[in-house]
Amino acid sequence: MSEYLVVVDAVAPVAQGEPAVTAAGLAQALVGAKHKVTLLSLAASDHVAQLPGMARRLRTVAATARGAALDLPLFEGRSGQAHLYVLGTAMEDRGYAGAVLASAAASLARDGLVKPDVIIGWGEASAASLSTVGASTRLFVLPTGVAGKALNAREWEALGPEALDPLGVRSLAALGAAGAEAVVVPSPSSVRTLEGEPALSGRASDQPLVAARFGCDEPPFDPANDPALPTGFSADAPAGKADCRRALARRTSLALGPRTLLLATGPLDAERGGQAVVNALGRLAKLDVAIVVAAGGDRALTDQANVLAIEHPGKVAVLGGGTPGGDRLLLAGADAYLSTDERDQTGRATGLALRYGTLPIALDRGASSDFLVDHDASSATGSALLVTLTEPFELEGAARRALALKADADRWQDLVRALMRSAPRWSTTVAHLEALVASQARPAVAAG
Repeated sequence: MSEYLVVVDAVAPVAQGEPAVTAAGLAQALVGAKHKVTLLSLAASDHVAQLPGMARRLRTVAATARGAALDLPLFEGRSGQAHLYVLGTAMEDRGYAGAVLASAAASLARDGLVKPDVIIGWGEASAASLSTVGASTRLFVLPTGVAGKALNAREWEALGPEALDPLGVRSLAALGAAGAEAVVVPSPSSVRTLEGEPALSGRASDQPLVAARFGCDEPPFDPANDPALPTGFSADAPAGKADCRRALARRTSLALGPRTLLLATGPLDAERGGQAVVNALGRLAKLDVAIVVAAGGDRALTDQANVLAIEHPGKVAVLGGGTPGGDRLLLAGADAYLSTDERDQTGRATGLALRYGTLPIALDRGASSDFLVDHDASSATGSALLVTLTEPFELEGAARRALALKADADRWQDLVRALMRSAPRWSTTVAHLEALVASQARPAVAAG
């Protein structure tokens, strides 16, 4: 058993968003692998104080940012089974967050509250922390698979004079790489992209840039026990997915026959192929396909989808927001999930679709190309339907392929089970990280 410290600017349950949720998923899986895990994060004091299970400690934590000494309140609780410390301060900007996390982590280490064998910096705000806490292994993770923009002068100054910038790029990614034995990203396509990233060009020639696929099975993403679903289901007992399909159809007023393909999309984002989805909706609605568009996308694109919903009643619907667990009911009830994000480096959306037994229809590039295999009907193998373009005729062709698969009810049920079993798991991610730690471990050096 090793002791891990995971430093992240935001983590569930204090915050939501993909980096926050995935950090909590990793920590939970590390605990499941019999490691001791502490998470260090930050959030506004007023927000943390209102959360159940978070207690304010009597002590405070010394930190530094922009040359000023800070005395921050410290909240303590749990993220799953992992121990959680939250510093009570709002994240003014990326430089401030990085400075506070780094100096506070050093304070907690000096006071003996954390004694990590391994420190994982999760996200760029953790970059400076890697060099302030003694640990035998330091891993720097870019959970989105990309490097962020350079800091402006004020943000960089917040880190203090000890923050080295040998490349002159004011990059947290460069700072994190300099303080770590290895850089971890979520996909091989991300590795290929970052190998040409100027901010990482100064890292040591023997420093590995490693892909470790992230899991998708952290709470609440468990179809067998998800409270947002009318009936739970699993790969061994998939019948409850039909109840979820009916519930989603009732909620969205869609007309479904036994062979209708219920197709879900994520929120319509112009930078993630949302316009391509809108362009294809009218064509898809002419097939035996019903489409549910997730709430929360770009207003202009969502308005276009709402117009199409009026033009095609019972065939197209935009899922209303505001209901807890609505995104999970969408995945659980849908037969297929359409992903058109050309820049996806994580595979998170399609991984969650697999978790709920929903067939991904995705672009054959980025993380989708790395992790998904195009389905072959003759051998009944493959975990997705991959398309080369997001043109309407390509998406229509994929929908027709999905309809053909769904026409054979027995083979479709076999496919649903196979999809669920192929969903990525955090235990596999942890196994990869444990192997990386074993290969990179060195004697711990006390932080100065």
